[in-house]
Amino acid sequence: MTICGQHGKHHLYFSTVLVFTVLAVIFTTALTAAGLSGNQNRNYKSEPRKIKFELRLASYQKVEGWEIGYIPGPPKTPVWISPEVAITNSDIARAWPQPDANGFVVGFMLTEEGSLELARLTKSHIGENVAIMVDGQVYSAPKIMDEITGGRALIHGKFTEAEAGALAKGIMMK
Repeated sequence: MTICGQHGKHHLYFSTVLVFTVLAVIFTTALTAAGLSGNQNRNYKSEPRKIKFELRLASYQKVEGWEIGYIPGPPKTPVWISPEVAITNSDIARAWPQPDANGFVVGFMLTEEGSLELARLTKSHIGENVAIMVDGQVYSAPKIMDEITGGRALIHGKFTEAEAGALAKGIMMK
C-alpha cells in the first residue's frame, strides 16, 4: 500500500513520522534488552564499542532455510530469521546525540541506498515481520504496517549525552 493521491503530503509526512516513532520504540526495547540503554550503569564515554545493527525479514512460523532466534523475555518467543540482511550499520549515513525532553536520544539518517532498501523491503512485505537485531541477537520482530520512506529515525532511551554519543559512535563504526 502506497500513501499518495487524496491523502496529500501532510498524510504522507504524518504516516512516515508515525512509522519511525514505532521503530524508535522498538529500537529502545532492543537496546534496553542488549544492555545499551541509558538505564544501565555503564560509562559509554570511556567504553565506545562497535554495535552491530541489522534488520532482517522474520516469521513466527517455521521457514525452511531460516535460522531460529528467540525474542527475550518470559517466555522466550521463537522467531525464524531470514539469512538475508536488509539493513546494517553500513546503511547508516550519520548518527548523532540529540537532546529531548527526557535527556538525549540518538538520531540517525540512512544512506540513499539504505533508505531505498528500507522502502523496498517494507513496501513488498506489508503484513510480514521484520527482525530488529542488535549484536546478533533478536530483540523484536514487529509487523510491517506500511511502507517506510524518509530515511530518518530516532532511538529513544533516557540516555545521558555521553551515552547517546557513544551509542551513535558505535552504530557508525563500520
